[in-house]
Amino acid sequence: MPAETSDNDESRAPDGTLWWELSIQPGTKAKRFGQEPRLAAWLWFNKHVGDTFTMRELRAALGPDIAQDAEHLNRRLRELRKCDWGIPSQRSDGTLAPDEYRLQEKGAQIWLDGERAKYKKFSPSARIRRLVMDQDGSRCRICGLGADDTYPEDGARVRLTIGHLVPQERLKSRGARDDLNNWRTECSRCNETVRDEIPDPEQLDEVLAGLKRLTGKEAGELLNWIRKGERPRSRVDQAYDRARQLSEPDREAVIDHLAKRVGETG
Repeated sequence: MPAETSDNDESRAPDGTLWWELSIQPGTKAKRFGQEPRLAAWLWFNKHVGDTFTMRELRAALGPDIAQDAEHLNRRLRELRKCDWGIPSQRSDGTLAPDEYRLQEKGAQIWLDGERAKYKKFSPSARIRRLVMDQDGSRCRICGLGADDTYPEDGARVRLTIGHLVPQERLKSRGARDDLNNWRTECSRCNETVRDEIPDPEQLDEVLAGLKRLTGKEAGELLNWIRKGERPRSRVDQAYDRARQLSEPDREAVIDHLAKRVGETG
């Protein structure tokens, strides 16, 4: 059962509005109040540790401005995990229904300014994103797929983003600063913040069965990639990245050139 809130002053902002119903951040005239703080506040005051909840409950509690896109709401929940909230889904807890979550641990009270500031993260600008993608040849450094590629398992178009080599939380614990060298290009399925979106996780027995088809050289190459946690790009990869950005006539000229190099005729 939800916790009683009507007489709980802590559940309300200075103007008397319930934290999860706020639209404007307290102390400002027009700055929108974030969706993660609203989610956190609703869970804190309406659910006990161990309770379950569904997307339908969240949509009903938080209103139409946050409830229209189910995947968007899922992403906001995943963001709470970075603020020390424990919120398993069916992927990690088989006792839960597909649309159900469990409040395993209450984290930071990020609807409060002081708590929210502790978890504020550096957000890269469009210029930083472009620099990172340019230095990586617009390819995911984990799986090697590029912006114009498709995923072999389902044909979906690859969408690129950027992610961290070292998580910001770990940097903060070391007293280190985030910088350009800590970013790398990742596709949406390899990116840490959205890995839960993958519908069907790989199974160990199926992966091992596929490894049997690799040659010794290929197995050694794969071993190196897995140990490093990313797929290094060879000179051939880099040349391909450049060639594929040419116009179609120029790509045909490259094909002709390469065909002559390898001795193809006719």
